[in-house]
Amino acid sequence: MRKARVQRTTGVHAARTDRSSQTVPSEGASSDGRGEALAGETPSAAHARVPGIVPAAWLDRLLVAAVELPLVSGERAVVEGIVEVLAAILPDHAVGACFAPEPGTGRRDRLVVKRLPAGMAEVPGTMHPTRIFSWLAHEHVAGVVESTTGSTLHVGSDDDVVTRDGSPALHLVDRAAVVLGRSLQHARRLAEVAGMSRDTRALEERMIQADKLATFGQIAAGVVHELNNPLTSIVAYSDYLIRQAIARGGQEPDDVERLRRISESANRMLRFTRDLVHYARPSGGQSGPVVLHGVVDQALAFCEHVLAAAAMRVERRFGADVLAVRGIGEQLVQVFVNLFTNASQAAPARDGCVVVTTSIDAGDRRVRVVVEDNGTGIAPEHLGQVFLPFFTTKGDRHGTGLGLSIVKSIVEGHEGEIRVESEAGCGTRFVLELPSWQRPT
Repeated sequence: MRKARVQRTTGVHAARTDRSSQTVPSEGASSDGRGEALAGETPSAAHARVPGIVPAAWLDRLLVAAVELPLVSGERAVVEGIVEVLAAILPDHAVGACFAPEPGTGRRDRLVVKRLPAGMAEVPGTMHPTRIFSWLAHEHVAGVVESTTGSTLHVGSDDDVVTRDGSPALHLVDRAAVVLGRSLQHARRLAEVAGMSRDTRALEERMIQADKLATFGQIAAGVVHELNNPLTSIVAYSDYLIRQAIARGGQEPDDVERLRRISESANRMLRFTRDLVHYARPSGGQSGPVVLHGVVDQALAFCEHVLAAAAMRVERRFGADVLAVRGIGEQLVQVFVNLFTNASQAAPARDGCVVVTTSIDAGDRRVRVVVEDNGTGIAPEHLGQVFLPFFTTKGDRHGTGLGLSIVKSIVEGHEGEIRVESEAGCGTRFVLELPSWQRPT
């Protein structure tokens, strides 16, 4: 008997669904039915002017709810707010909403909200493509005005009061659908403004951090410059003591070896400080021949401490026929410093490795450099954003998100190309192509 009843109401439901897709009548209609619709709204043919059907108290509560909806809390809160007020106005009816986010909002989850009268329990049964109260005999579905995704408001009952012409509950839900549509629009706009504000604040913070890093770099370059004089003295005096010890016959070979280590360490620090000062100095704009393998070695020397701290092993797979590229040495060093630093920050817990491979395409006169690591990799949703300025997934501990943006700018400024290949958990591979040096004819 129950089954026959549901089948009997299916046609009624379909008729109500078709009618509810039409525009809701204006609240400004006159009491004699001859009032005009609000500007921009087209009254539906079925009930263009239905005066006095919806109790004034219901409309007052809907109006108050429209004013007090939590727009700043987002679309979900707005949908739930409308359903709550309808459930309060219609306590003997099942009320709900099926909300699908608009395209471009970044959300994909479909939200279904249901409020049932006291004592009513949901009855599992056959799913219906347009109903959310499929166990009830009658259900009116009102399309949310301004929605392009088919969002709907629902009211259900075992009594056909929710589907009869002239039903106050039916017309109240139709009007609530208008309120919901406009409120969702406002909520989306507020979310966009809030997002722009957050982006602006984040940009300001990163610019301040970038300025701090630039200032720190200038101070560090000055400190390094001041270290050159004492390091030069250490190298000179250690070499002198080595020569003196050898001239005396080298009676204490251990002392000579210690002096050699002092000299080697001081020389290493001196080369590093000189290279660092040269790197920090503003680079000239004139391109010339740059020994690519020397650039890579210099960048690895700068990054030796961060690679060692991450226990990253370095493999050089240099092509024998790769000699020079056309570019500016200091800028290319910066490219590889940033790539090696990123590799160290993404290093696995153990057995980390970064491999640098070079080769040349004689036909295209291009040099290819591949910097590959076996680190944590890049998530698919982030892969297309890694070269964007200020994009970072590392938090505040590791820079400002400018590194790869600078890398791309430098490579393209050298008439080169760079691309990234990665898979989360399987490492990252940067492929660079640079023009090889050709002697002017």
